Amino acid sequence: MNILKILFLLPLLAWLTACGTAAIRERPQTENDWLQAQSSLNKIQHWAISGRISVQTEDDGGQADYTWKQNEMARYDIRLQAPLGAGTIWISGRPGRVSLKTSGGDELYDTDADKLLLRLNGWPLPVKGLRYWIRSLPSPDSEYQVTGWRENGSPAVMLQDGWRIEFKKYRWVAGQILPAKLFISRQGEGDKEVEVRLIIRQWNINPNEGKV
Repeated sequence: MNILKILFLLPLLAWLTACGTAAIRERPQTENDWLQAQSSLNKIQHWAISGRISVQTEDDGGQADYTWKQNEMARYDIRLQAPLGAGTIWISGRPGRVSLKTSGGDELYDTDADKLLLRLNGWPLPVKGLRYWIRSLPSPDSEYQVTGWRENGSPAVMLQDGWRIEFKKYRWVAGQILPAKLFISRQGEGDKEVEVRLIIRQWNINPNEGKV
């Protein structure tokens, strides 16, 4: 069993279910408001976040602490650390190349992080989409739909690429309203059921800009 399987087979803790429901309104904000918000959030190209992620599939489930540093959309470094010293995974993205290394010495490579994780585990993890969703933005590569809005004018529920992204909590960071908790579930007939829950404990915008 590879270390990524071990990492996500650890027991889920109580925080996975002890989550409140976001205030959602069905009336969308105006197109100009939404476009203006996207324009501002798209300017955040260099950032770092840390927190906890859980993944629940039809058969398996578990959690890990993570750190994620992003320098523009093609360069990023993610570390996933399982509880109780069960292992660490490093995922590094560079233009045209993604590498995955484990504390056990395994190394895997692909051109796409989503495909790499799907090949390794048999279930998807939407790294490409998450790069945008954690800024409450839709990915520019495909169509999307916002089906609910928060009272602060930010999206509450977004549908994209077969995923349902629910923005459970926001916080102010350097003058921006950014997500602090996301619930993401796989949608679509025939797809394997996957639920991803991401808690962002710390946001850092423009950390060591340009140095990945």
